[in-house]
Amino acid sequence: MVQPQGAGQLSGVGGLSMGDVMVGFDKAACGSFGLDQSANAAMSAEAAQKYVDGLNDLIRRHSRKLANALVVHWFKEQVAPQDDPLEWLNGFESQEQTEAVALGAARRLLESIRKGERADLGNNHYYALVLSGAAGRVMVRDWMEGRFEDLVRNIEAWFADLAIVARDGKGQAHDPKFMAVCGALVRELKDLSAPTSATLWKVAVQRLPIPQPLMTQALARFRSDLVKDEPLNHARMGLIKAYFVRLKPGGDTTMTASYNSTHPASAYHCGGLLAVLANLQRAALGDVGAGVVQRYYAAASQTPGLVLGRLVSNARNHLAKLEPGLSWWYEERIADVMIKLGDGKDIRILDLEGQGLFALGYYQKLAELRAGNKTTVTKEQGAQQ
Repeated sequence: MVQPQGAGQLSGVGGLSMGDVMVGFDKAACGSFGLDQSANAAMSAEAAQKYVDGLNDLIRRHSRKLANALVVHWFKEQVAPQDDPLEWLNGFESQEQTEAVALGAARRLLESIRKGERADLGNNHYYALVLSGAAGRVMVRDWMEGRFEDLVRNIEAWFADLAIVARDGKGQAHDPKFMAVCGALVRELKDLSAPTSATLWKVAVQRLPIPQPLMTQALARFRSDLVKDEPLNHARMGLIKAYFVRLKPGGDTTMTASYNSTHPASAYHCGGLLAVLANLQRAALGDVGAGVVQRYYAAASQTPGLVLGRLVSNARNHLAKLEPGLSWWYEERIADVMIKLGDGKDIRILDLEGQGLFALGYYQKLAELRAGNKTTVTKEQGAQQ
């Protein structure tokens, strides 16, 4: 039974309050070759107790809850808490002061290992398992192990791939905590399923591609925020970006934290164009309630070839309401993006990946405009005085 001081350490993830069986053969289906009870896996009482005590200690000291599962990890050789890459996933206390604390820590530690300054870590190994309780038993849902240096490299890649410009355009968003990334997929954390959180954990630890269903969830939540006109979620946009980074072996260098004006995908620039048109409407009319984005985003992100042309034509009315200098500035922004669309043959209908690129282009262009609007307007006002 898993029963330390404080019995039932898996009680929050499907286990029993009295504790859960680690090794048991209480049902006929659990035996084999006609053997009964302990004859199926003979071990001494002392050995069994050491397994139980060891796991209980790990759960107490080195575990975190992910939805309806518990992640436990340890190392072959002891690692100081500040050098534990898996703890970085939880975030740093000083994260409010620095944008990329975890990413910087991973890179510094990797450099130390490569230079031979931390040989103790270079030869180390990590082990991690995902646990939950089921019918009074301890269930091992997943097992991971590998070189410590590879783990640091994978955590570095996790934060690098998630890196995204802040929604106000003023620098890069803070490194997201792991549960913030998980929460970006659901309306509330209580809706997060154990398989989803466990899958995302494995993606981070082993540097795996992000499964398409998670991308679908992220896009659905993104569209919901737009319709409700709520602040866009940094972790969610970082996850969408990371999805594309990991689609290509070795990464996709066109996926940058900020808007990439040289990105080869027309769908990406279609999203950027909608951001310009939305900003233009706001500059011309102010807060008009349901604007361009709330009314047309869903259609524009699926069939931009049918929608954006009409919106660009209507933009003339908005341009006419602006001061000449600001009107010219918006015309330039529209023209810059339109050039990237070419003949528009590949934007008639967008698939899931196209819609993801559209969302990313919209978000990053909007951040770029928010960063530049105040400066631009100030210059125009100064020129008119």
